[in-house]
Amino acid sequence: MMNRAASKLIKTNITSFEASLLRGATESSLSPLYGVLCRGFSSKNVTAAAADRRLAGRRRFYKNVGIAPTMAPTKPDENRDNSIQSPISAGVDGTQSATGVTTSVRDSSKWTSRLNPNNHDNNNKNEWYSVTLDGRAIRTPLGLPFTLPSPALALAVASEWDSQKTYLQPAQMPIMTLCCTAIDQVASDPTAHQEDIIRYLRNDTSCYWADPTEDRVLYRKQSQAWEELHETVSSELLELPDDLGPAQAVGGSDALLISRKSDGNKMSGLPHPPLLVEKAKKWVDSLDAWTLTALYSACAESKSFFIAAAMVFEATQHAKGECKVTTRDPKWAVQAARVEEEFNIEMWARL
Repeated sequence: MMNRAASKLIKTNITSFEASLLRGATESSLSPLYGVLCRGFSSKNVTAAAADRRLAGRRRFYKNVGIAPTMAPTKPDENRDNSIQSPISAGVDGTQSATGVTTSVRDSSKWTSRLNPNNHDNNNKNEWYSVTLDGRAIRTPLGLPFTLPSPALALAVASEWDSQKTYLQPAQMPIMTLCCTAIDQVASDPTAHQEDIIRYLRNDTSCYWADPTEDRVLYRKQSQAWEELHETVSSELLELPDDLGPAQAVGGSDALLISRKSDGNKMSGLPHPPLLVEKAKKWVDSLDAWTLTALYSACAESKSFFIAAAMVFEATQHAKGECKVTTRDPKWAVQAARVEEEFNIEMWARL
């Protein structure tokens, strides 16, 4: 069983690899990808063998949970002896049960570099860990090595396994789900996640403001939550000129007008400056699988590229020692994403 000393290590300093991943998972009770990826686990479209491997509702089959040092990921087809396959995400049942799901690793070198971008750095001394059930290392749904880049992240996943009681409930294992997504899906082919993240930019929640002449209280709350947010992402992360920022819609009529397709706006959504979109794509494409998974999860939960990017950027800066105090944590992200909803609850109560 996990002892108290080990559990406390989960909150210790974390390397840049998994800082964003843990922050992105902390406030979410379930990875936003989980529902999409698990379509294939309905009884109608899975094979009998796949159905037998499902975790949900299965009795706990292990006594002790632990972590063990292991090698960094080098190739997806490593020896599978003495390991436990753990089908916590879908798309691995031999059927095309969900769109955008990777069922195999086409390029092992790219898969490795996305999980471990410092693989060729001789000064890279990061230790990797696996999670064990009764001494046997677990594997991902695709059968890939479940290797994590720090003991803190491994202990976080181990604590989720250890918290399972009589029956296993994958919905209560969000960090495990995110890690499987990073290893099986994002590291294999990040294209779908990268494109989806940019789509959130064109319809960003934090870019739709109330008209101050119609509702000055809501406008003030939005200003307090979002004004410095846009400045941080635009200047510090994307390094845009001071006079260049995201497009913003003020009031309902303005939002409808500028979001429509037109000669000047070939795609529906906010017409952000091309340089902003270009730099946002460049930054997203540069992220490793762990950080990209965290960013995608945060975007899906907050419906905002700017809120997610600010949280992930500050988390990685803090992990590198370049930011001493983090103010944009998951709690902040939830509040920033729910400005209008919380305002309506204050005004009209919860229905």
